[in-house]
Amino acid sequence: MDEQPAKPRPNTSLQRRTAARIAAIQCIYTRSFHDIKLVPAKQVEILKERLQNNKQEQELVVGMRLEPNYKFVENLLDGVESEIDEINHRIDSVLSVQWKRERMSPVLVAILQCAVYELFFGILTKPKIIIDEYVKITRGFFSDAEVDFVYGLLSSLVQRYE
Repeated sequence: MDEQPAKPRPNTSLQRRTAARIAAIQCIYTRSFHDIKLVPAKQVEILKERLQNNKQEQELVVGMRLEPNYKFVENLLDGVESEIDEINHRIDSVLSVQWKRERMSPVLVAILQCAVYELFFGILTKPKIIIDEYVKITRGFFSDAEVDFVYGLLSSLVQRYE
């Protein structure tokens, strides 16, 4: 009997980091519409209550039936919040006249803010890995034009600031 080679098992640690990135983007997006600003720890507490042991809600919020790495979500939220002025400055520094941050989708801005935080202020991960991750995330929300835009903007920032 021929045995089928075993399918490689997904790396749940990496998937939980991807889920954390998506959750952080969702939190930043939601925060952009509210006057009351919750501290990152409170946002994560609310997120955890919503997602814990609820596979349907996990799939709705992070696109997979998996709880995010909550510590990483909080790290991203804390980092973006503490470095927001410099993050926005860097994003604005490579935008053309047609692409002003204020005119972009709040989801796109949240994606860029998280990506820029990770690229320049987060733990050391190779820029190519971070760019690839956020391009993949962008593809889940937008069409090719925005995906290409995110790739180009993040690549330009790495060239300018590295």
